[in-house]
Amino acid sequence: MGYFMKHNDILIGSMLDQLNLRFAPPQGKEKTYGGIEEMAALQKEFKIFKTGRPLSVSVAVLNLAAYNNDAKNHWHELLEHLSDHGSNQGKLNGDQAIVAALVKNLKAPQPMPVFFTSHDMRDGGDSEKVLITPKGRPVFYIERDYLVISLPMKPWNDKAKPAKARPKKK
Repeated sequence: MGYFMKHNDILIGSMLDQLNLRFAPPQGKEKTYGGIEEMAALQKEFKIFKTGRPLSVSVAVLNLAAYNNDAKNHWHELLEHLSDHGSNQGKLNGDQAIVAALVKNLKAPQPMPVFFTSHDMRDGGDSEKVLITPKGRPVFYIERDYLVISLPMKPWNDKAKPAKARPKKK
């Protein structure tokens, strides 16, 4: 999927960061309202995420990708093509699975923060799917459960080989 970003591929991490900040865990009390609490309130009021509405449209409404029009348009194209990928959520395609997971999570009495990441899709099979983990700890230094959404991506250079897994430290 990263191939949709072309020369803007260096911005993918920043765009995932924008999503991660929008769906972040609470930062405390007083004047720190935001993140997942705000998203749950906005979802309740405006139904930003809705079955049948593409994720790219909801992301556009939230204005998450406003570096420049070129990067924004490539990012939205990448998100639009999530429907071309399967998911690890039954028969739902990648776009449907993400929207369903977000709707369910934001409806919960205590919605979990959401962490968006990516994985290398070049190994084929399940690596080409959108992967959703209903309860994970993707950030080792934050002791908090997250809904984890991982987007399949590959470089725009088709000759690039899949990344080798790093050996685990003993």
